[in-house]
Amino acid sequence: MPFIKKYTGKGKQVKDMDVVEMTLKISELENHVFEYQGERFVKIKVAKLKEEDKFGRTHTSYVSVLEPEKEEA
Repeated sequence: MPFIKKYTGKGKQVKDMDVVEMTLKISELENHVFEYQGERFVKIKVAKLKEEDKFGRTHTSYVSVLEPEKEEA
Protein backbone atom coordinates (compact mmCIF):
# COMPACT_ATOMS: atom_id res chain seq x y z
CA MET A 1 0.00 0.00 0.00
CA PRO A 2 1.42 3.41 -0.91
CA PHE A 3 1.47 6.37 1.45
CA ILE A 4 -0.58 9.48 0.68
CA LYS A 5 -0.07 13.00 2.01
CA LYS A 6 -2.70 14.71 4.14
CA TYR A 7 -1.78 18.41 4.19
CA THR A 8 -1.94 20.13 7.58
CA GLY A 9 -0.82 23.70 6.85
CA LYS A 10 1.74 26.07 5.34
CA GLY A 11 4.43 28.40 6.58
CA LYS A 12 7.35 30.54 5.54
CA GLN A 13 11.03 31.01 6.19
CA VAL A 14 11.66 33.71 8.81
CA LYS A 15 13.81 36.44 7.26
CA ASP A 16 17.52 36.13 8.09
CA MET A 17 16.96 33.08 10.31
CA ASP A 18 17.13 29.31 9.93
CA VAL A 19 13.51 29.06 11.17
CA VAL A 20 10.26 28.15 9.41
CA GLU A 21 7.07 29.48 11.02
CA MET A 22 4.09 27.18 10.36
CA THR A 23 0.34 27.62 10.67
CA LEU A 24 -1.32 24.22 11.13
CA LYS A 25 -4.96 23.09 10.91
CA ILE A 26 -5.88 21.64 14.31
CA SER A 27 -8.89 19.83 12.82
CA GLU A 28 -6.57 17.92 10.45
CA LEU A 29 -3.95 17.19 13.13
CA GLU A 30 -6.57 15.73 15.49
CA ASN A 31 -7.25 12.99 12.92
CA HIS A 32 -3.65 11.75 13.24
CA VAL A 33 -2.99 11.71 17.00
CA PHE A 34 -1.35 8.58 18.37
CA GLU A 35 -0.36 7.56 21.87
CA TYR A 36 3.04 6.38 23.02
CA GLN A 37 3.92 5.66 26.65
CA GLY A 38 0.88 7.58 27.88
CA GLU A 39 1.57 10.74 25.83
CA ARG A 40 -0.26 11.99 22.73
CA PHE A 41 1.70 12.91 19.58
CA VAL A 42 1.24 13.99 15.96
CA LYS A 43 4.09 13.28 13.54
CA ILE A 44 4.32 15.83 10.71
CA LYS A 45 6.72 16.41 7.84
CA VAL A 46 7.74 19.90 6.68
CA ALA A 47 8.83 20.38 3.06
CA LYS A 48 10.06 23.35 1.06
CA LEU A 49 7.71 24.36 -1.76
CA LYS A 50 9.13 24.48 -5.29
CA GLU A 51 8.13 28.13 -5.42
CA GLU A 52 6.67 30.66 -3.02
CA ASP A 53 2.86 30.91 -3.11
CA LYS A 54 0.89 34.15 -3.54
CA PHE A 55 0.92 34.70 0.25
CA GLY A 56 4.72 34.39 0.52
CA ARG A 57 4.61 30.91 2.07
CA THR A 58 7.68 28.82 1.31
CA HIS A 59 6.94 25.55 3.14
CA THR A 60 4.12 23.03 3.56
CA SER A 61 3.43 20.41 6.22
CA TYR A 62 1.72 17.05 6.00
CA VAL A 63 1.25 13.67 7.62
CA SER A 64 1.85 10.44 5.72
CA VAL A 65 -0.91 7.84 5.94
CA LEU A 66 -1.34 4.49 4.28
CA GLU A 67 -3.73 4.66 1.36
CA PRO A 68 -6.68 2.32 1.96
CA GLU A 69 -6.64 -0.83 -0.13
CA LYS A 70 -9.15 -0.77 -2.98
CA GLU A 71 -11.65 -3.58 -2.97
CA GLU A 72 -11.54 -5.64 -6.12
CA ALA A 73 -14.90 -6.38 -7.75
